[in-house]
Amino acid sequence: MSQIHKSQGKYVKIVFALLRLFGFKSIPAIAKLLQTYIPFPLLHLYRTYKYNLSTVIDRQLSNLFRNQVVTTKKLIANRKTILFYPEFPTSGAIYYICLFLGYNVTNNPEAAFDLCIKWKDATFSPKDYVLFRLSVQNPILSIVNINCENISKTYVDRVFHTVFGYSVTVDPLTYTGQCVMKSDLNGQHDGKIIACPIDTVEPGIVYNKLIDNEVEDGKVLLLRVPVFKYIIPFVYLKYFPVEHRFGRSFAHLISVRLAEAQDIFSEVEISKILCFCQKLGLDYGELDILRDRRDRRLYIVDANNTPSATMIYNPLDLPLDKQKCFLSPSDRLIALQKLAQAFKTALLNPSKS
Repeated sequence: MSQIHKSQGKYVKIVFALLRLFGFKSIPAIAKLLQTYIPFPLLHLYRTYKYNLSTVIDRQLSNLFRNQVVTTKKLIANRKTILFYPEFPTSGAIYYICLFLGYNVTNNPEAAFDLCIKWKDATFSPKDYVLFRLSVQNPILSIVNINCENISKTYVDRVFHTVFGYSVTVDPLTYTGQCVMKSDLNGQHDGKIIACPIDTVEPGIVYNKLIDNEVEDGKVLLLRVPVFKYIIPFVYLKYFPVEHRFGRSFAHLISVRLAEAQDIFSEVEISKILCFCQKLGLDYGELDILRDRRDRRLYIVDANNTPSATMIYNPLDLPLDKQKCFLSPSDRLIALQKLAQAFKTALLNPSKS
């Protein structure tokens, strides 16, 4: 853990940083300073107040003050500690949910905690000895995502086929028509459309049916679905230009809006999505789902057990020309409230786990 620097000059910088804590604009230099010289518990406290402050829509002084009072009450009332192991999700959505709720977080498995979440940003994450030991020592302890060990495209489609009865994978040696070739690893965003059949397949590459998810005006729709065990709090509707259908969110995303899961999926589809997550061992995460406009079927094309905070991060920290990639302030607050409620209900409530 980092220690406060002993240089008087550094103390002066810290004082000025703290004095500007309640300013209207984010100051990256201050955040970097705090991260470098302030112990993590104090840094986490700073982030909690700062992040909750960023959720205020009407930024009048009275509302900002009221928000900080409410945040203080959260910190006092919500005495929960969440253990993340083996890695720590400083840029994960779950971390910002914890900030919003006023929860303490730790990466130390020897510390007291109320909930343990396996957090490993990797496609393959085999059983961890420390987490296994914790589960053996406390049989009633439910470790979130402990059984989610493989989120490769190949395995995701195998589980998808088991639940839905059809697959997104094609054999590029015999298939006729266009297909998508992309890395089997998670989060590569390297999809490329090719014509089949082809002569040879590349190792580490999967070949998928080209899903026609174009909706209107040259836009394609990606359904980003947060899941907390048996709860889908809402669905992100993410629109991309058709020519950048495999693009990264920051670079190519046109717009995002929220929708209720029941307005996007049928009851049968919701049941199958949750069954898919259960078989994948995904207690918490986000899915990328496409609906083909021709056959109207759903296709789960990706599963992420360490989703980023892209949609709920503070848009004030970004240039104005990039803010369109995020939810509006009001929608972001709605998303946070629903994510927080799903987190508490599904993951912290053992009666329904």
